[in-house]
Amino acid sequence: MSTRRRRKSNNTLPIMIGLGMLFAGLMMTLGLVAVLALALAAPERIAARVAVAGIDIGGRTVEDASVYLQQQLANRTLVATDGGRNWTLALSDLGIGIDVDSTIAEASSAARGAIIQPRYIVDLNQTQIALVTLSEQVNIAAVPGNPPQYGRAIDIPVVLDRLRVNVTGELADGILDLTMIDVEPPPLEPEQPAYEGPTSTHIVERGQELGLIARAYNVSVQDIVTLNGIEDANLIYPGQELIIPAAGVFTPDTASAPPAPTSSGRSLLVDISDQRIYAYENGALVRSHLVSTGLPQTPTVLGDYNIYVKFVADDMQGDDYFLPQVPYVMYFYQGYGIHGTYWHNSFGRPMSHGCVNLPVDEAEWFFNFASVGMLVRVVA
Repeated sequence: MSTRRRRKSNNTLPIMIGLGMLFAGLMMTLGLVAVLALALAAPERIAARVAVAGIDIGGRTVEDASVYLQQQLANRTLVATDGGRNWTLALSDLGIGIDVDSTIAEASSAARGAIIQPRYIVDLNQTQIALVTLSEQVNIAAVPGNPPQYGRAIDIPVVLDRLRVNVTGELADGILDLTMIDVEPPPLEPEQPAYEGPTSTHIVERGQELGLIARAYNVSVQDIVTLNGIEDANLIYPGQELIIPAAGVFTPDTASAPPAPTSSGRSLLVDISDQRIYAYENGALVRSHLVSTGLPQTPTVLGDYNIYVKFVADDMQGDDYFLPQVPYVMYFYQGYGIHGTYWHNSFGRPMSHGCVNLPVDEAEWFFNFASVGMLVRVVA
């Protein structure tokens, strides 16, 4: 009887196929992971044709775009205008720079072809210095005559506050609109006969004008014009020597000054009508100087007050102005104070937002003379 051999079945083929597919899948997964890793490791790039202030930074890495933008905007300028006249200024001279990090951050998330406005940062102390310098070109002196010439002056505190609040928005169009103060000319004075009395010499300082120099010496503009042979009262310049028909700067005496607020101790009086501050001790006049009080729309408060706090320097701001590190501040009612002023030289005329402005050296004297609690009287 013959015996039939049983054939072995081949079960290894499916296993081999399965292992091959598993290996292939693993390799594909590893490949995708590698591609993803490379993509993640690649530096982030700005979308194509994205521009900042007309400068194309599209396709660049964030780091490269930052460096390139700084280089291209390093010498950027703006136009300052008073509505009729223009001045081109370097942003760097104004203390204004590009906030590169914020600008690039916005650009990196922008869509293809987007136009981005640069973000700005500002150093208000440097801006203030630049505006004071610019005012020498911008400001127009108020000159009496027939017809008179009305003056104009940059309202520096207001311009500073606008830049503090939204420097990027203010400069979005590349133009800085200068807020201006209109200045009324002093009245025309009649011609005087030839002067033969005592004289003194005045050196014109930056920002001064003839009408206010005359007021400081208690003489007429015409007297100074005649004595110095000045053809145009508007054309005086820093460093110019003027012969003044007076022995020196006018100083009121006790008899001609307003009555002291109190007969005992020290006190201060501010007279709005003659734009002067007076210091008294035991009823006698100690010192007086021209000031600038509030403009018609922002008048200085009237009445009796007391100094409630003093600061050697203080940042001052209101609804529409900002001034950093104002020297020798003495507050006597809410935000109203007596302080030094370095942004204008128009003492003898209302110029402020309600405070009593003094030259810095005079403000220091009054600061040292006064004490917290001292009476301050403000009269019209």
